[in-house]
Amino acid sequence: MKRIKRALPIATASIVLTAAGIVGPTFILVEPTSASTATSESTATTTTADASGQRATAKSPAELLKMLSERIVAKDVDGIIALHEPEAAIVNFDGSIIRGHKEIRAFYLEWFKSDPVLTVNPLQTVTAGGKRTGDGKVRNRTAAIMGKYTLEQTAADGTRESFSGNFCDTVQEQPNGTWLYVQDNPYPPHGGTTSAHH
Repeated sequence: MKRIKRALPIATASIVLTAAGIVGPTFILVEPTSASTATSESTATTTTADASGQRATAKSPAELLKMLSERIVAKDVDGIIALHEPEAAIVNFDGSIIRGHKEIRAFYLEWFKSDPVLTVNPLQTVTAGGKRTGDGKVRNRTAAIMGKYTLEQTAADGTRESFSGNFCDTVQEQPNGTWLYVQDNPYPPHGGTTSAHH
């Protein structure tokens, strides 16, 4: 995988949250991982199941970001996939699109080999749209999570590289009130001066 394709989707944050929610600045750090333990699907775990053995689900965009963070740290590839809609997409630096569960799974398995350290600062979450149900609740809302990040990872030549940029991720509320990722875009506006710097 080329260097530009190993840039971590920004929604993939880790377990260290230093501020509550996404209302204000939140810093998230992904610690380096061992490439030898992150290169195959056999590393997938079920550490994110609740007491009944079922996987926990996100009830808000902030909770979705936190769950994805925990599953990245655990290298729970199946758990990561479970947080994405079937046709979800990741935008690559080169403008190509990683689409659907199969491609997203392959992306994460490859990305774990780069021993990443990611710091994410979500600055704003905007929730809008949806439809009112018979019980008066609004469902099927969409949210954009926007902010800044820095990423350090191992390049193909074995050296450490770092860059920073802005991100805008799109998440969607499901009919049952849970939230899933629709699009992970670490390069908005694509190709603009605010895109990631390598």
